[in-house]
Amino acid sequence: MRKIDHSAKNWNLDISTRCTLECPECVRTRYMLKGNTIPKKDITLDQFKKIADIAENKRIHFCGTWGDPVFNPDFIEMLKVCREKNIKTVVSNAASHRHESWYNKAFAANLDAEWWFGIDGLPQQSHLYRKNQDGNKLFNIMLLGRDLGVPVVWQYIIFNYNKDNVKKAKKTAKEHSINIMFIDTKRNTGRK
Repeated sequence: MRKIDHSAKNWNLDISTRCTLECPECVRTRYMLKGNTIPKKDITLDQFKKIADIAENKRIHFCGTWGDPVFNPDFIEMLKVCREKNIKTVVSNAASHRHESWYNKAFAANLDAEWWFGIDGLPQQSHLYRKNQDGNKLFNIMLLGRDLGVPVVWQYIIFNYNKDNVKKAKKTAKEHSINIMFIDTKRNTGRK
């Protein structure tokens, strides 16, 4: 039997198959467009604790391929476990369907967790790729996190529809004292 190397410094975890968005190039959306049903699956808190024991003093990135991590029912508890085990934590969040009070609890669970908010373009135009997203609401949630002292990043994927707003986005990020990360892509927005 081969020995498993647990020395990896970064762990990328997809902890839920739930998401309210229908981004055209998302694996989940493409799977559904083929007529498949997405099973409602979440990593349990007990399963996560086993991972956290191995990942202690390392880094976990909650990044959804099949779903947004905020929809895992145990997510806030997972954030607490990361804090207790001194695990550097990054959360990628693009779905905007959680209430502000939920975010207050999530941020409080681990004030050191870094949140990357997938808002592609100016907030009012992000829904052009992030189907069903309320970009304005998510932008305000990002500002809430910043106000609570949570490290936040505006993740901006550059598409044809938003490439002319990069300078304005940089200015907006600077005005609000938030970091912005631009990502070039060959993804299709799904727009004709």
